[in-house]
Amino acid sequence: MRKLAFLLLFLQCFIIFAQKTINTESLMVFTPTEDSKKINQAYAENMFFGIFGVKHFINALDNNLKGVKTVTVTSNANPKINYPVYKAIYNQDGTLKTFEISEQIGNALQVNYEYKEGVITKETIHYQNKEEMVNTFYYSDNKMYIHKPNQKTEIVWLEGDVLLKKVYSENILGTEDRLMHNCRITKSIGQDVNKVCFSDSNFKIPLVITDYVPEVDPKTLKINLNQGEKSEIKLIGERKYGITLQGNERFQIILDKEQRIISFNYLGNKALKEEPIQFKFTYTMY
Repeated sequence: MRKLAFLLLFLQCFIIFAQKTINTESLMVFTPTEDSKKINQAYAENMFFGIFGVKHFINALDNNLKGVKTVTVTSNANPKINYPVYKAIYNQDGTLKTFEISEQIGNALQVNYEYKEGVITKETIHYQNKEEMVNTFYYSDNKMYIHKPNQKTEIVWLEGDVLLKKVYSENILGTEDRLMHNCRITKSIGQDVNKVCFSDSNFKIPLVITDYVPEVDPKTLKINLNQGEKSEIKLIGERKYGITLQGNERFQIILDKEQRIISFNYLGNKALKEEPIQFKFTYTMY
């Protein structure tokens, strides 16, 4: 009986360890599906809004980019600067070809995408004054696998409209997401370290997002996730939406009749002495 119990314990430990490691070469499979294209879209679109931490809210708008060739975003933050803060170029099938971010709103960079069978195969990131980084993409079992040059691998998939991922470093699991009761929960080193809850995992407006704040017990080092502030996007006028963060309306978005964003306005923050900024969107079409 002792031998059997020991064998069962060994097998349990082996299974747990196996779940926390991967064989990178075995993931280099290219069998994309229609779901792969949806994962691509969720991964690559709305990068501009990710800089402001409101990408989920913009996803809820179903921004219409059908037939769009280029999107150019300009700002009134500095009248002396007339070049765009952001520019994106799309292929005729609607996939993102390249985008650029200027130093006005973040680290200046350019990202280029290569495709095969309608899905991304390569992502080349050019950082200002740094060597370029190339990520390669593979697809299997309705999941996307991103291999990075720093020996990191990400496994990415969708549940509803929520993008989830596991991150491996040198084939060992680092962080992993799961979706539970419309909440995306991130685990690392055996503990839940982050939690974000959505009023609707399919991102229907009005959308409310609740962030949970991690608090570490100094004695046990156990991490507790305490409910923090709620954020929301809602309709506030004809084709006009407001985004509230931590109880204050921070952004307003205006759409045209084609459901395209034409204005994205930061309303400023008096407490931080930040002035309002208006971002205007212009489009060229195929």
